[in-house]
Amino acid sequence: MSTPRRHSAVRRSSVAAILGACWCLAHPMAIGAEIDFYRDVYPILKSNCIACHNKTTTKAALNMETPEAMRKGGDSGEGVIPGNGAESLIFQAAAHIGNVEMPPRGNKSGASKLKPDELALLRAWIDQGAKSSVKQTRQVVWQPLPPGVHPIYSVAMTRDGRVAACGRANQVFVYDLATRQFDESLTNAHKALVQSLAFSPDGMRLASGSFREVKIWRRENGPVTSRKGDPALGVVVSVLSADRKQVVCADKQGTLHVLDAANGESLKTIPTDDQGGTPLLSLSPDATKAALYGTRGTLSLWNLLDGRRIASKDGLLGVRTLTWTRDGKTIATGGEDKVVRLWPLPIGDGPGLVASKEFKGATAAIMALEAGTDLLIAAGADGKVQVWNIPEAKPIREIAIAGVVALGLSEDSKRFAAGRSDGVVQVFDLVAGNPIIELSGDPETNARLAALDSVIAAEGLEMAFQKQEAIRIEAQSKGLDELLKKASESIEAVKKELVEKQNALKPATDAKEAAQKAATAVTDQVAKAPEGKPDAALVKLQKDAEEKLMAATLAESTALTAFKASEIHLKDAEAEAQNYSSARARNKTAVAAANAADARAKAAQDKATADATATKKAAADHKLLPLAVRFSTDQQAVGVAWSDGSLRVWAIASGLPTQHLPGGGGTTNASLVSCGDNVFAASVADGSTAVLSTASRWILERTLGGESADSPLVDRVNALRFSPDGKTLAAGGGEPTRSGDISLWDVASGKLVNEWKERHSDAVLSLDFSPDGKHLASGGADKIARVTDIASGKLLNVFEGHTHHVLGVSFRADGRVLATAGADNSVVVWDMISGERKKKIEGWSKEVTSLQYIGATNQILTSAGDNLVRIVDDNGGVVRDMAKLPDFMQSAASAATASLMIGGGEDSVLRVWNGTTGQELATFGPDASAKKP
Repeated sequence: MSTPRRHSAVRRSSVAAILGACWCLAHPMAIGAEIDFYRDVYPILKSNCIACHNKTTTKAALNMETPEAMRKGGDSGEGVIPGNGAESLIFQAAAHIGNVEMPPRGNKSGASKLKPDELALLRAWIDQGAKSSVKQTRQVVWQPLPPGVHPIYSVAMTRDGRVAACGRANQVFVYDLATRQFDESLTNAHKALVQSLAFSPDGMRLASGSFREVKIWRRENGPVTSRKGDPALGVVVSVLSADRKQVVCADKQGTLHVLDAANGESLKTIPTDDQGGTPLLSLSPDATKAALYGTRGTLSLWNLLDGRRIASKDGLLGVRTLTWTRDGKTIATGGEDKVVRLWPLPIGDGPGLVASKEFKGATAAIMALEAGTDLLIAAGADGKVQVWNIPEAKPIREIAIAGVVALGLSEDSKRFAAGRSDGVVQVFDLVAGNPIIELSGDPETNARLAALDSVIAAEGLEMAFQKQEAIRIEAQSKGLDELLKKASESIEAVKKELVEKQNALKPATDAKEAAQKAATAVTDQVAKAPEGKPDAALVKLQKDAEEKLMAATLAESTALTAFKASEIHLKDAEAEAQNYSSARARNKTAVAAANAADARAKAAQDKATADATATKKAAADHKLLPLAVRFSTDQQAVGVAWSDGSLRVWAIASGLPTQHLPGGGGTTNASLVSCGDNVFAASVADGSTAVLSTASRWILERTLGGESADSPLVDRVNALRFSPDGKTLAAGGGEPTRSGDISLWDVASGKLVNEWKERHSDAVLSLDFSPDGKHLASGGADKIARVTDIASGKLLNVFEGHTHHVLGVSFRADGRVLATAGADNSVVVWDMISGERKKKIEGWSKEVTSLQYIGATNQILTSAGDNLVRIVDDNGGVVRDMAKLPDFMQSAASAATASLMIGGGEDSVLRVWNGTTGQELATFGPDASAKKP
């Protein structure tokens, strides 16, 4: 029987022989060719070994990423012996020769046992000297993404909550949250999956990150133009054609002027002989005819192509409103006689204008009219809006709305908008007869109020912090008072002790002096003894005197030491008391400073509150009259022309004012049209025009990095964040398990400003700038969050508290707190002043995938793998959970307030919530359509 040692040697020899044979038969380079490490060996090691043996994860202290590292070896010694593959530890472990078998069975990396030809190649490379080689740059060969692969890994939202974006597969989808509609798809934005998204603070740029590249997209809003009317024309009323090409005006003499809407040039002048002026003017839908009503009570119809009067009707007094039906076949009038009349166009040389139908029922003057083809809406001064079926001359519905002065009907005639004299526009569902929403305000006022609300919230945070600081310091001062009291008591006790020690010292000193004197006297006697030989009695006397002197000296020394010790004790006690007093004084100053800061914050908050109140009051007091109301062509927005010449647009779904074009001055008349390219155009009494496009598109501004291997972005860009001033873009990524890199880019030029290679030992997964823009927080797969000073690149904080990847980082608005989200199912809150952990928040069953502080609050929005989008406060309290989430949630984002928030995950649905109530407002699937609850 062979011994185990011999059995092992035999087995090793036979295995080596077999592998050698495999090599010769299986590999064409066996015949004299040199094996290239990176071309031939490294792919095998990467698939089966490097996951556990790299510079980040070096199990058994062995790194197998380079030949040099393998030669160095690990805990068990050298990994390879150049020229001797059979005796090299790495080869033996891979071949399962001996006691070590690699990779081990059931490993978590999914590594497989090397095949015979792979083992043969590894041994042959070692036999050839285990040489290194030049690492070849491999060109990435992109393959089409499989159909149906479109999870949402990242979402982003502008601070004002107007625009949201999410990444699906390699595309970026952009949504208008005001209209709750899909806006645009940045198709094929990247070749690989979109890993990260970020909006600039002003919402005008969007950055998207993917493999080795970042793209910056710039929002390009539609054109806004205006043209001032010519005062020399003296026109007092004007109407814009539906195609925006012409403006038809009337002057005080009743003369019609047809102008080029773009440049104001006169195209045609038509005298009407109506010397009484023209208070009302309406244009047919095809812009070939104009209906005029003069102050003398004449309603006339004119052909704008040849300048001919088609027909007229005299004696119509008190007409206040005039419009055309959409088919252009009928004119509708209403006024003080409370009757709406329909005037069909005469055929041929008929007898003139004759009313075909009269709609009665109003109890007060008709103030506004709007007509479709088969539907007529009339608003009376009695606060009633009547809806009529034109063909059947039947009333359909009556709705109570006070003060209506302008009406607009949607293209499908299912909705109408009523502009009221109080400056509010109401949108109604005509089918159900229910109000949909009230529209008021303007974007500038809303932005001003949002900014003031942010100040109020931020100062509230500051006040809370300073109050807590004052409480903390005062509690500390109470402790100091106790210590100072004890120190004072100690001083008094030591002083008494010192007196006692001093009193004890004098007798000891006197006793020593007396003993010294006695000893000296005896010594003198001894010296005088005959022949210098004292008798026994004198010798004994001298010995006794010396012993007494020694005892007295010792007693004095002991007393003196005790006295000195008491003096030192007193000095120490007095110094300690002084330290307590100084600390108490510093605390008093600190409390005063905290109270002063609290007072300043309160004053700033009060001022912001007062400014907000004043802004609201000014907006309420600035009474404007809506002169014309129109729906957008997609029926998702309402435009209104106002008595100050301004033009405003609202989104119906949210009620948010989206655009505002200031006017050039007061006007008594306005017309408004909407066009198919998301454009509103208006004209006012003096012939001035304005064109406002509600459309926008995202243009690729620049690409950072790129597909090539020399890109400064070496792998997936997992995190993006704009600096608070929007001038710098931070990108985080790195090679998984090897490095966590951060780069800073100048947004305007696209230049790389700074980079911190290997700031983390594994890939960077999250980033956030401090509110002042001076620091950058980063979280990585190395389970650590770090804070870097941007100016110097110095590492300020290293926060170790997670046991898994740090998937999110977010600064609170005051910069004093940092929150981190972990794949260990927790959120950790860190004190940036002390550098210590404040709170660990648990309650998730899977990884917390993202987090964001909501505006200037202590509330944190989180997403998680357990289907949760949740709001918590940084003390650990749960504020709200969003319901109806069917799948793993990868990312969530909030506006500056909790009024709007979004979340997305594995089911590819982007969800929109009102974070204040938890109500789901809309959902967007990968087909880009929106579903509203």
